[in-house]
Parts: sequence; C-alpha cells; structure tokens
Amino acid sequence: MAAQPDLSLITAPDRPVFHTATGPLSGRQLLAHARALADRLPARPVINLYTSPVQFTLVFLATLLNGQYCLLSSNHAVSQLLALQKDHDALCTGPSLPEALTGFSLPPLSELTSTRQDSIQLPADHEAAHVFTSGSTGQARVHRKCWGELVARSHAALPLLAPSRPAETTLLGTVPPYHMYGFETLILQSLHTPTATASGPCFFPGDVEKLLASTPAPHTLITTPVHLRSLTTADIRLPGLERIISASAPLPRDLALEAENRFQAPVMEIYGSTETGSIASRRTISPRPWQLYDGITLTADPADEQTHIFKAPHATSHPLNDVITMQGDRHFHLADRKGDLLKIAGKRTSYGALNRTLLQRDGIIDGCFAPLFSEQELEEGRTEPTRMQAFIVTQSDDTAAIMKALRQHVDPVFMPRRLVRLPGLPRNAVGKLTRQALETLVRDHAEKCAHPPFSVPATHPALPGHFPGNPTVPGVILLEKIFALLDLKVHAISSVKFLSVVRPDEPVQLFSSALGDGQIRFTLHHLSEPMKGTVILRGHVRSRH
Repeated sequence: MAAQPDLSLITAPDRPVFHTATGPLSGRQLLAHARALADRLPARPVINLYTSPVQFTLVFLATLLNGQYCLLSSNHAVSQLLALQKDHDALCTGPSLPEALTGFSLPPLSELTSTRQDSIQLPADHEAAHVFTSGSTGQARVHRKCWGELVARSHAALPLLAPSRPAETTLLGTVPPYHMYGFETLILQSLHTPTATASGPCFFPGDVEKLLASTPAPHTLITTPVHLRSLTTADIRLPGLERIISASAPLPRDLALEAENRFQAPVMEIYGSTETGSIASRRTISPRPWQLYDGITLTADPADEQTHIFKAPHATSHPLNDVITMQGDRHFHLADRKGDLLKIAGKRTSYGALNRTLLQRDGIIDGCFAPLFSEQELEEGRTEPTRMQAFIVTQSDDTAAIMKALRQHVDPVFMPRRLVRLPGLPRNAVGKLTRQALETLVRDHAEKCAHPPFSVPATHPALPGHFPGNPTVPGVILLEKIFALLDLKVHAISSVKFLSVVRPDEPVQLFSSALGDGQIRFTLHHLSEPMKGTVILRGHVRSRH
C-alpha cells in the first residue's frame, strides 16, 4: 500500500519554498509571516487576486490557518467579484482593488512577524479552495477543492515537473496563481514537494529571461501556447531549462517543435480542467497518447459511451468535457471537446479542428473561427450558424493568400466568408478565449442587417442634364449617401463595383459589414419590383481610426 502523503501546510518547512529578489524564502519563514497575517484577518473566505506567487501563497496559508478557504476566479470584473463577496461573505485582496470591494491590503513582509513558525496538518476533506471555471465553454461554475486531493495531485505531477532533481528544480511560470493551472504547478508544488518557485515578474519574454537568470537551475517553465509563441519569436536566451510545460489550450505541434529547437528542452503538455485538476501529460511532438498520472482512473459511463468519469484520491468524481478513446488503463487519445461540434449543411467538424487549421497557416499569429450572424439574426436569437468567419491576428496584408491556403484544407461549407483582422484576441491571463469574449466579438462584428431605405429625389441639383430623357443617379451621389449613412471618414476606397443603375426617387437600401481594422464592406440593393433585392453596387472601404 502506498504511503499516505504528508498533509502539512508545508512539507519539510526548513527548505527554500520561493526564490525572491532578496534571496530564498524558507517554508518556516513563510509560515511565520502567514501566522502574523492570520492574526490580523477575520475568519472569512478570501478572494485571492495576487499574481505574485509569494503574496498569493501568504494569503492562501493565512486563510487556511483561520480554518477558511480561498476563492479563485479568472474573471476579475467588479460585478463578478461583488457577487462572490456577497455569496461567500468574503474579503478580497490583491493589487489595485476597486473601491467597491470590501478588501484588505497586504502589508510588507517585514511587518508580518510571529514567534510561531510551526506547521499544522489539515484534514484531507478540508475545503481549501473554491475554484471557478474560466468560462471557455459557458457560464463559470465553482468546484470545491479539498486539501487531500491537492496534496495527492502535487505528488502525482512531480515526475512531470521535476523529472531529475526535484530538490534543486526551480519552477517559474507565465500563468497566474489564481487559475487552477498556475495554482497547481506554481503554488501547491512548492508547498507539497521539494521544488521551489521563482517569485517575480514573469509575463513578458524579457521578464522570463531575467527571472531564469537570477534563480537556481535547473528550471521548469510553466506556460501556455500564447506565451510560448511570444517566447519563440523574442530575441532571448533561456539556458538551463530542463523542461517546458504547456496547458490551458491545445498546443500546435509545429510550435512545440520550434520551442524545443530554440530552447533545447522537451515540451510537455498537461491535460486537465478546473473540474478535475491536471490528470495526464504527453510530449507534444510525440505521437504517443496521453498518460494518466498515478492514482487517476477514467471509467466509461455505462449510460453514455462518449463520456468517461474521472476518479482520484479525495477528489469529487466528474465526467470529462472531452470525448476520448482509452488505450489500455493508463493511456488515451483525445478526440474532440464536447459542445465543440459544428454542423452546417449536413456536414460536421469541430471548432477545434478549424482553429488548428487556421493557426497552421503562414502569417497567422493568432486566430479563431466563429459564426457569422447578421444583427437581425442575433436579435432573433439565432444560435446555429449557416456561415462562418475567422478572426485573425497577422502582420500580413495579403488576406487573399490566407484564404487561398485555407481552401486547400477546409471544406467549402465551413470556409470563412470573411477574415476579420484584429490587433489581438481578447484572451484571458492563461490564453483562453472565453465563450463570453467570443460572443462579444461575434456581436461587435455582426453583419449589419440593413440601414434605413433612401432615395435620391428628382429635384437633386446633380440630376438636371445628367442623361437627359433617361435620368440616372450618378454613382458619386450614391457613394456620398452611403458614406453618410455609415458615418464614415473614408481613408481609402479599396474597391467599388457598379452593377445596376438607380433612377431618381427609386427606393434603395444599404447593407454593410464591419470587417475589423477599420474596414467596411457594403452593398446597395433595389427595393422596388421587378428589381427588388438586386445588387446595385458593392464596395470595400477603410475608415480613418
């Protein structure tokens, strides 16, 4: 029988737990600071918003010493935090808190002194944290994490994060500790295993380079696909990396291979979720399947052949959000994410598959597929798309070449009707594009259903003498009216094509689409029979920002 893990707040507290700008911080020193902080805090749950590993952990430990738990949420909208405070009677702490929140500021460590440095053991079933899902698949939901589950998972993940010399390994990460991924890898690992975590700015490539150079090797870098892409394109050196860990989103194989060649360290992925925590890993460039951590089991649900149930010591069982295929008891292949299925014209694919195809195209820095709706369709509550678009981040102006490349790999029914260029996607701190953020993009870039009908009267001063006996509205007059309706200060007219003539007093209607990056596509249509619906002209302009 396997030995029961140590349920102390900090295992072997005399060792370094964090490496800081002023030197190593031992577990015993950290406990003394946490004791002093706990004496100042009311016994209430705490919404912990700190991004510094030391500050986050200090608050986490003080909360546990008071018999309470931390609330961990990636959504830092004031309305969300106020709701959490009300629902849990919680305090809030973190840098630059909005005035509307009931919170407290963390004093300097020099003011947090206590003669008590002893650790305690928590019951395995103590609720240590309430962690909220990121909202990438819908409304954020809370999941309660018990101390025994967190301790057991730290030890199960140790061979992945520190494969050779755990007691000498320094962990550093670009992910925040209030997200389940950062919480498990940067905070809990340093509390429960012999590893230590580097605490300091670690978001931009230059930050990572400086923190790695100032802390003991070997290092394991905890990151995401978005951050890893920026690291591979930056002019930095990361010597002493033993391993790179990625999670929170699928990692493209070509990016993993580029990172391995660039930094001379294997790139591993973690499979997991807020609901389950991390449960498996794999090397991205290898064709081998995902391998479960020790102590984790996945069992097929008898009521649903596409569902597998996760089980682990002290953890609440939970169905996976993904469709998987087991290979023996310890390995599996990932098929698709539930709810990711896309059906158009009787054909099926997944958003994940489309996004992988998009991100593999030359010139694409970031991007995603999304439904293309008109404003009227959104007002009617349309949810099933019949047309697609893609939001892209690229330095290339040749979107036609990107569309041509996509046609080689994407079924015509799923081809984007347009590519919307953006300066960046609204991803959260761990690189996820939440459903709420994506829905906002879709609404903001919805096709305008229609502008108010208009006509050019026969008394317009430009008409007399223009095609006498067969009066026709000049194209420049139509464009002037279109730009007025669009409220545009036109920077450049990319194209305009006239397809039909307009007579004086004839009603017409304008339709337009925002393409992003200040670009507008528009069409003008006849409203009178027998030409009703016929396109008069179509064009593409760029407005001044």
